[in-house]
Amino acid sequence: MRTILKIGKKNKQDFKFLFNDFFPLLVLFVDRYLNDEDKSADVAQESFIRLWKSSNTFDSNDKRKSFLYTTARNICLNEFRHDVVVDEHNTVVKCLDSDIFFRDNIIEEETYSLVYSAIDKLAPQSKKIILLSLRGYGNIEIAEELNISVNTVRTLKQNAYKKLKSFLHDYFYLITVFF
Repeated sequence: MRTILKIGKKNKQDFKFLFNDFFPLLVLFVDRYLNDEDKSADVAQESFIRLWKSSNTFDSNDKRKSFLYTTARNICLNEFRHDVVVDEHNTVVKCLDSDIFFRDNIIEEETYSLVYSAIDKLAPQSKKIILLSLRGYGNIEIAEELNISVNTVRTLKQNAYKKLKSFLHDYFYLITVFF
């Protein structure tokens, strides 16, 4: 392998020698990541382009090679990350596009509508307790929020659940599927 004489300066002749000597080795290196010779050649070529555009100065061929290996590996890793994102996106799009997803969303929205309509029929204090409970509040937090005792919260919540059960009796199986 020819030693590049003009270290630190961009010399087309020296770059050409480095490219001709090292390009096939870099393609083989990249191909271990990608298992696709055409893509591997593209990545190796991109690595050389980045070397040429780099403002770094290298004091040896080994440092240039190290730059090329590191750049090629990073390009491959970015390709993998990009492929994962694309695959996840395609999976989500397929899910969103499916009739089953559409049907399930309609059923879920209708179920929520039924539940909230039933909650609206409760007494005001019971309604507040159930809505706070649905937001994840515990009995103690609900009691503090509404300035009532924890026992009152428990009693009103129990009574509210009984009333909701009677209001939603005809939809019991549908609701249990989603909750």
